[in-house]
Amino acid sequence: MTKERVLQLTNSEAELLERLEKSSRKLQEHQKELQWIQSEEAAKVYSDEEILREIESWSAKKVHIQQTVNQTKEQRAEQQSSLNELEENLKEQQRIYKGYVEAIRICEVKSTRLDVQIQSLVAQLEANYQLTLQQAKEFEMMDEESAVRRKVKLLKQSIEELGPVHLGAIDEFDHVSDRHAFLTEQRNDLNEAKDTLRTLIREMDGEMTSRFDETFHAIRKQFQRVFKELFGGGSADLVLTNPQDMLMTGVEIIAQPPGKKLQNLTLLSGGERALTAIALLFAILNVRPVPFCVLDEVEAALDESNVVRYSQYLKKFSEDTQFIVITHRKGTMEGADVLYGITMQESGISKLVSVKLEEKI
Repeated sequence: MTKERVLQLTNSEAELLERLEKSSRKLQEHQKELQWIQSEEAAKVYSDEEILREIESWSAKKVHIQQTVNQTKEQRAEQQSSLNELEENLKEQQRIYKGYVEAIRICEVKSTRLDVQIQSLVAQLEANYQLTLQQAKEFEMMDEESAVRRKVKLLKQSIEELGPVHLGAIDEFDHVSDRHAFLTEQRNDLNEAKDTLRTLIREMDGEMTSRFDETFHAIRKQFQRVFKELFGGGSADLVLTNPQDMLMTGVEIIAQPPGKKLQNLTLLSGGERALTAIALLFAILNVRPVPFCVLDEVEAALDESNVVRYSQYLKKFSEDTQFIVITHRKGTMEGADVLYGITMQESGISKLVSVKLEEKI
């Protein structure tokens, strides 16, 4: 209905515009005629009275046409206002229509979901109770006796679905129960063994910590003494990097040879590092003596004076420990009791030569 009204107003507006255009064209024609009448040539043809009457006539027509044009414009404005109002109404109706369409769509979706749920429930009814929807409705309307019979029938069907009774279930339960008890006992034994091992580990860690601390301080004391004897002065020390964790700590060697400042072992010269390592070796031997010891060119980096000190100090340990020393240094060989050498008098033929220095002396 609104669309038809809009169409009518549109047609009316077109007609009014067409009439307005025609009136405008007529007005222009009348104005041209009036101008021609007022021209000099027209004055020659018509008398003054006729011209005046013609002017008055055309003026009246002009006023009438102007009024018609104004009325047409007013009608056009009214029609345009009505058209705008109808367009707003049309938009409002379209918005309401879209709302109805959306509501219908939502209702259709809900209806579809409900249909799916109904179908699912009907399928469960048939699968679990062997009943159709109609039978379920009839069952709901049965009397009490019929309902009880139906329930009994359903219980029998459920019992049949359980299948035959497993007669060996009791024996199987006993077997599984024994197996469970055995495994539980084994698990408890393992837990007790784990706790015992952890206790032993803690005791061993405590014992190792105690022994390490005792041995470290003994070696530290001997190292300080032996270092002074080998270097002829100076001082040295052993420092733990992590005293709180004795089992994971490292050990740093701090040495101060005579005439030098206290510094880390890595900052000493090659000979000083070698003599410091020898001092640490002798300190360990003082704390834990061994029956024999093999030294392979440990004094190679020492100068002659330190080689002599090394040889003399090595001589002190020879009463308790037998040393096998591999060396090319003259000072070390002079302090040895027996020398063993390899000679090659002929090409490709090696020969062992030994000298007992005590006998020669």
